[in-house]
Amino acid sequence: MKKTGKLITDTVILTAVGIIMQTVSVSFNLYLTKKIGTSGMGLFQLVMSVYSLSVTFSTAGARLASTRIAAEISAKGNSSKKAIRQCLLYSLAVSSAIGAAMLIFSPFIAKSWIDNPDASACLKILALSLPFVAMSGTLSGYFTATGFVPHYSGVRLFEQLFKIVTVVIALKFLLPYGSVYACEAVVTGMTASEVASFALARCLYSYAKRKEKALPCEKPELFSLLRIALPDFLGSSTRSILLTIEHLMIPKGFEKSGNSQQEALSAYGIIHAMVLPVLLYPSTLLSSVATLIIPEMAKKNALGDKKSINSSANLLLQLTLVFAIGCAAVMYFFANGLSVIIGNTESEHYLKVLAFLVPVMYCDMTVDGILRGLDQQFHSMVYNIIDSALCVALVYFLLPVYSIKGYVFILYISELINFYLSTSRLLKVCQIRFSFKNTLLKPPVCAAVSCALFIPSFPHLAGNKIITAIAIAAAAVIYITLLCITRSLNVSELRSLIKSSL
Repeated sequence: MKKTGKLITDTVILTAVGIIMQTVSVSFNLYLTKKIGTSGMGLFQLVMSVYSLSVTFSTAGARLASTRIAAEISAKGNSSKKAIRQCLLYSLAVSSAIGAAMLIFSPFIAKSWIDNPDASACLKILALSLPFVAMSGTLSGYFTATGFVPHYSGVRLFEQLFKIVTVVIALKFLLPYGSVYACEAVVTGMTASEVASFALARCLYSYAKRKEKALPCEKPELFSLLRIALPDFLGSSTRSILLTIEHLMIPKGFEKSGNSQQEALSAYGIIHAMVLPVLLYPSTLLSSVATLIIPEMAKKNALGDKKSINSSANLLLQLTLVFAIGCAAVMYFFANGLSVIIGNTESEHYLKVLAFLVPVMYCDMTVDGILRGLDQQFHSMVYNIIDSALCVALVYFLLPVYSIKGYVFILYISELINFYLSTSRLLKVCQIRFSFKNTLLKPPVCAAVSCALFIPSFPHLAGNKIITAIAIAAAAVIYITLLCITRSLNVSELRSLIKSSL
């Protein structure tokens, strides 16, 4: 019970911090959009696509490795100090090499990939942050595995606040010189926040190590680190390469369909800087669970506790699906109000169209977290590569012909295929039992009814952000109530499942 309470507490804390950070992130994106425009945000998103690729190469699977190794060593009652030191050295070596390569080749990348030579300065600034990002990721895995989630959450909040303050100050000086200089201001703030965040995380790690002084220190094996890190690194890096290619091709595909470069960047900016962050906003809870379930599943897998693994997997998937269906209904019915909140009425259409994809996206997050905890990272790697390669091919052939409609179709195909492959693998390593009536039939009906009750008031909600937020919260309460009334969500059964599975 103590262990269960700790997991639930960590989930609540991580979720609360995630919601705060997600709220701040979405709000900050809206602030940046107003400052530099949708075309400027499009350019910034392209720079971030390249940066995301470099971050993936720099971390090189070290975060997952530190999480798994620390969890497995902790399950044996030993100290993971030497193992984490090995993970830190590994991430530092790889990230320094990637950062140096990014510094050298940034002019070529800016000209050939982003199609904007002025973006070279942004890439050079971001290259300096890579070693700090990689080592922070490694320490994050250790904190997750050893129960320091509340402490590290404070570090994450500090990083977000530091970044915003730095970016706002930098924008005051560089914004008048154009969108490229505005991007430089943003990435400068990001780099500074990563350095400050790592410094604080390193202090927290020194404190955490004191807790392990009395424990015997387990000697690390390089093979254990590479066995976990390399499959994750190969899969994530290959997927990142393909995703970067895909994202760089998207604006060019829009241009080929007849749009100007500014229109193409604007369309790309609306979808990736506004619509997708809103769709993924509620998934903060699932991201927290998926993060925390990796060490928990790793411990159970190391002990061979198949019964507990199956119970946990069933519970997580059922709750995820019920939660995702409710979120999808809110996205669809309240699309107009949400588009007003984010300050772009063009996003209403995309919110409605992509709302039906939310259950698939959310369930895939949970499935991926379970698989990673059960040492199935190689299969996740293969599935992600297949998914990304298919996306690149579809972007190349469909976007020049079908423009935005083609891209929406690609998003659906990508998520559905990835989810199918991941779920198929999960069914091979876990026993999943679903009640069609309670999980796939009743929740959609309850969600639709709870949101449809507010249709008559939609004309009054438009333009009023506070009332829209209150209406969404009321719809959520009605949805949960209907789930309990229809026995789709059995509170006593849920309580017993939590006790038995976690």
